Amino acid sequence: MASETLGEEEQAMTTRSIVHGSFTVKRTYPHAPARVFRHWSDPTLKRSWYGGPGQGDRRPVFEFRVGGLENNFGTVGEQRFAVEHVYYDIVPDNRIVYAYDVKINDVVTSLSIAAVEFRPSGMGTELIVTEHGAFLDGHDYADERQGGTNWVLDRLGEVLNEQA
Repeated sequence: MASETLGEEEQAMTTRSIVHGSFTVKRTYPHAPARVFRHWSDPTLKRSWYGGPGQGDRRPVFEFRVGGLENNFGTVGEQRFAVEHVYYDIVPDNRIVYAYDVKINDVVTSLSIAAVEFRPSGMGTELIVTEHGAFLDGHDYADERQGGTNWVLDRLGEVLNEQA
C-alpha cells in the first residue's frame, strides 16, 4: 500500500485555527464630534474615505440604524473581498458599536466587534476605535487589521481636512 500525503493546499484546507486579537487605534481630528460622526453615518460621506476601488456591479447596502446592515465589496487581483457590518448600538455624536465579518473569495476569514468613540477634545474630536477579533485559519491577523484601521482613519482625516 502506498502512503498518501496531503499537499500544502489540502493541508491548509483541513487545518483549522482561531487566533484572538484586540487593538485600539486613536486619532485626534480638528473637527467637532458631530462632523466626524456624520462621516460615519452618511453613506455618501463614508464612501469618500472608507472602502476602495473595485466595487464592481454589486450594490452596497448602508442601513445606519440599530439592527441595520452595511456591506462593502472589492476586488484586488484575483481576490474578492466582502465585508458585512451589523450595527448594535448608535448614540449620535458619541459612539457606534458594530460587529462585522470579512470574506475573501467567499471564505469567512475573520469576525470582529468594534466600538467607535467620538470624544470632544479641545476644538476637535478624539476618535477611539477598539476592536476584538477572531481570525480564522491563518487568513488574517490582528496586526494586519490594525494596519488597515490605521489606513482608513488616516484617510478619514484627509477627507475631513479636504472638505473643511
